[in-house]
Amino acid sequence: MIWISDAMVGTAALKGFHSDRWDNDLKFTADANTRNVRGEPLTADFFPSEVFADYKDKNEKKQPDFFMAAGAWTVSAVCAAVLREFDLGDGNLYPVKLFQHDRTTPVEGEYFCLNFGAQKTGVLTEQSPRITKPYPNYAIWQPPGAMQDKDIAVSASALDGPDIWIDTQMRHAFFVSDPLAQALRAAKVSRPFKLRKCIVL
Repeated sequence: MIWISDAMVGTAALKGFHSDRWDNDLKFTADANTRNVRGEPLTADFFPSEVFADYKDKNEKKQPDFFMAAGAWTVSAVCAAVLREFDLGDGNLYPVKLFQHDRTTPVEGEYFCLNFGAQKTGVLTEQSPRITKPYPNYAIWQPPGAMQDKDIAVSASALDGPDIWIDTQMRHAFFVSDPLAQALRAAKVSRPFKLRKCIVL
């Protein structure tokens, strides 16, 4: 079995943090995020090592197990521990410190930036009737709104290789193997991933 996540869609996973690099070089940060969600292997230099809360009048609590902070997809320590037990391909986890707006008080928890770092081409677009194609002249698709189980069909060849990956035909989505999905569930960190079952053909 293969699972798809559309947690990248919408604003629910976006949290109010910024980094010095985000403030000073927005182009670099945007490029790093674009390359990451394409599944490119990236070094720690492409991710922030410290991020700071946007609002001085808000005390940031412990963050979700999967979210975006300062342009980087980020996971909790518990989630990172699960991911380390699986094949990330050329992906990696890089520590990042979260601080309140004062830049001194830490946010509760331990966090890591997630570099996806693995690509596969397995989505069967013709067998995925609810999949959407935002640009008519480009062979790029994205998950349907309110995605449900079995909306996306994937070739069985995608079962081989890394346990978490980006499909080269898809944007705003990533895929995980069934063993990884079950491990995330067992650790009670799967909810923000919004995982849906794929049809494997």
